[in-house]
Amino acid sequence: MPNPIEYLIENISWYDPIFNIAWVLFMLYALTLPLVLLAIFKLPLLRDIQPSRSWRDHFSSYGYLIAAALVIFSFRLIPYWVFNDKWLHFMGGGLAIAFIYEYFVINLNVANGDGLFTLRAIRDSKSKHLVANLILLLLFACFFSVFSELYEFVSKFYAGYEFDSSGLDTWIDILANLGGAIAGYAVLWIWKYGWSGATVEA
Repeated sequence: MPNPIEYLIENISWYDPIFNIAWVLFMLYALTLPLVLLAIFKLPLLRDIQPSRSWRDHFSSYGYLIAAALVIFSFRLIPYWVFNDKWLHFMGGGLAIAFIYEYFVINLNVANGDGLFTLRAIRDSKSKHLVANLILLLLFACFFSVFSELYEFVSKFYAGYEFDSSGLDTWIDILANLGGAIAGYAVLWIWKYGWSGATVEA
């Protein structure tokens, strides 16, 4: 039976150390940056633009952020020879984005709120609710994917790596994240809301 510690060390080291640092940082981002954004939206200037729910609601939904961090960590342990990095972007990155997005949907009260982004007018139609969420998710996933690719670019630049001048690797990574986020959220939405009944609860 293989030593689990040795397995862990071997399988988190198939990239250079700077990428292992990146995955740790992404886990920290998933656990902390959404809290910072909620705090920002509680400032008087932004409070009426996109009102957020109470911190009690945040703590009750923090499990989504924990799930995102665990997804990032779990898929990082899959050896490169099993799934290449595009599949890791699709399954790991995409699912993590879906969890973080759902956390924001809850805490920024997107379903029934009075802010800039609200789905209150279509809560009686589940199909419209799903499509609207997928559109918002696409915007959120684009931001998240570009942020991660910027980090990869900066880390490679300071490590002295050569770049794919065509940008093909970057675009495939972004598309993999987007596809994974949409697929992951669709599954999460069906599991959470289902198709029975007419009203989507907040």
